[in-house]
Amino acid sequence: MMNRRKQPRFAADSKRSVLVAGLVFLLIVSIVVGVYVVGRRVELNVGGDGIERGDLTGRFAEPRIVAYNGQNYRYRSDLTTILFIGVDRTTEEYENVTGFRDGGMADFLLLQVIDPKKESITAIQLDRDTMTEITILGVLGNPAGTRTYQLCIAHGFGDGGELSSQLTADAVSKHLHGVDIDFYVTMRMSGITVLNDTLGGVTVTLQDDFTALDPDMRAGETLTLRGMQARYYVQNRLEIGEGTNVSRMVRQKEFMWQAGVLLNEKLRENVNFVGTLLDALSDDLLTNMSRGRMINEANGARNYCRAETITPRGEHTVGDDGYIQFHADARALEELVLEIFFELEML
Repeated sequence: MMNRRKQPRFAADSKRSVLVAGLVFLLIVSIVVGVYVVGRRVELNVGGDGIERGDLTGRFAEPRIVAYNGQNYRYRSDLTTILFIGVDRTTEEYENVTGFRDGGMADFLLLQVIDPKKESITAIQLDRDTMTEITILGVLGNPAGTRTYQLCIAHGFGDGGELSSQLTADAVSKHLHGVDIDFYVTMRMSGITVLNDTLGGVTVTLQDDFTALDPDMRAGETLTLRGMQARYYVQNRLEIGEGTNVSRMVRQKEFMWQAGVLLNEKLRENVNFVGTLLDALSDDLLTNMSRGRMINEANGARNYCRAETITPRGEHTVGDDGYIQFHADARALEELVLEIFFELEML
């Protein structure tokens, strides 16, 4: 009888102990979080108004407001950014890739910014030779710090799959002062012919002579590209015209612009065309964007205004290793980031 009477008191004592322990735990967590917040505020040099002091030389502190030339700018979280990556290898060439330093170079880099408020699409084409900070991986795939190299090399780390694409997206984000890269769409060069032919053939006017590759591709000709012609036009460089990446970027920009025109035409005829295109490119396309999201974004933005593709200003030099380097104009790049990704903070 006495044992049965003691059991309820023991249960009550246990409950009180658990309650006290829980309160102590919450108090400790609150203190730790408070110290962390204060420490981060000091570290980031953020004032009590939430405004980061200085310029765009680093990633932005929440709520991602920066002071620039005496005015405050707020980061626009309503934008959708998609990084298109064109890799210099075919799908077949990746079948035998091993290790974490054989991912292939990113020869084409285009960041598309979809702005639902302005109903516009802005594309920023980045030079593959842009000198910027990239993450280096060791032979076992572990991060081994960062180095300043050409942007295209970021994709070279990894196996050419998701890791390579994410490293490239991270490098682009760092170069653009920490803007969000929501999605990447990586296409291997074998997919260019599939993309072109599924769209019905991109029409371009050839500024250079391609007859060493195809006798029908003569300078001055306006030609609807078929099959390998599209790949020659977008990928080949050394044996074409000046042989520079700059001239190839002009061709890539023209191809993507005309491909966008064709895509919008197809979407107006058939809202399910993006699904057809994705099916055709399934072997050569890698993305972290869901099929449904991609279809919705394409259809939602098909009537948006498309601004002329932007290429950041800067200069080309030759490095000590003999390779071309592109150095972006720092101030111009900051202003470009502010113009596209920020809006003036209204007091």
